[in-house]
Amino acid sequence: MKVTVLGAAGWVGMSAAFYVAVSRLADQVVLIDVRENLVEHHAMDLSQAVAALDVKVRAGSYEDAAGSDVIINAAGLHGDITADRTELLIKNTLLTKEIGERVKATSPHAVIITAVNPVDPLNYALWLSGGFARRQLIGYSLNDSMRFRLFVAQTKGVKTSSVEAWAIGEHGFTQVPLFSSVRIDGQPVTFSEQEKQAIRDAYPHFFERLEGLKAGRTTGWTCAVGLTTLTRAIVTDSQDVLPGSAILEGEYGQHGISMGVPLRLGRGGIQEIVEWELAPDEKAALERSAEQLKKTGKIVEETLAGRR
Repeated sequence: MKVTVLGAAGWVGMSAAFYVAVSRLADQVVLIDVRENLVEHHAMDLSQAVAALDVKVRAGSYEDAAGSDVIINAAGLHGDITADRTELLIKNTLLTKEIGERVKATSPHAVIITAVNPVDPLNYALWLSGGFARRQLIGYSLNDSMRFRLFVAQTKGVKTSSVEAWAIGEHGFTQVPLFSSVRIDGQPVTFSEQEKQAIRDAYPHFFERLEGLKAGRTTGWTCAVGLTTLTRAIVTDSQDVLPGSAILEGEYGQHGISMGVPLRLGRGGIQEIVEWELAPDEKAALERSAEQLKKTGKIVEETLAGRR
């Protein structure tokens, strides 16, 4: 099993590479980044750290990554996480197109997990420009559900490990926490409107605090855990249902966008887009999220057509 991480010198890429390697999900882990000295440094260090696990780690090129089973794409331009993520969209769309072409030439059957913001339109850009089957393309959004579980646990005064909860829609400001999906110790839970609003408010408060630290970092460790969770489901053919951004062709009534939805994952990527029954207010919120993604999707289309 071969896993490649693009943008591996960055915080998200390197954290993901570390966790994938120590989890022994691949025999080979290839690290690629334009910062060649830094990614080589990481490769030398990590290869020693996991040598006893029989995992080989190396820095290399797209040619070295040829035949990869999974590619984690963390290569992109980054900005203020509290700002409108569409500001970076045009430049990252062009970069995504280039990445797609290079991956297609060397690893045409790989599952590509995009972990660059804005995730949903960039996954859509890869679909439009790369010539991949939609089952191969997943936009990373699991962090939203991980935070939702944490906020539910804090609100209800329970351990996070006892909570099951999912967030879908845009990986951004219009994401939809599914209160109807929440289970604590396997049992459905009811929320007051005050509790729901407190949980919704926790998202922007978290990001404002994170950005206020001016650390120059994003949520690398959270992404590492989530990206490894998706990678594990793919390489072990687990058929687990996990949230991720996928190209929709009628699911949830949507076409021509990439949006966060429940995905059944296994060898080769998306096995099924699972359509859950949503509460009326969740359906309305998901429609609003889709409308936002149609706007950013149009920017992607215009950029790839050379009209921006």
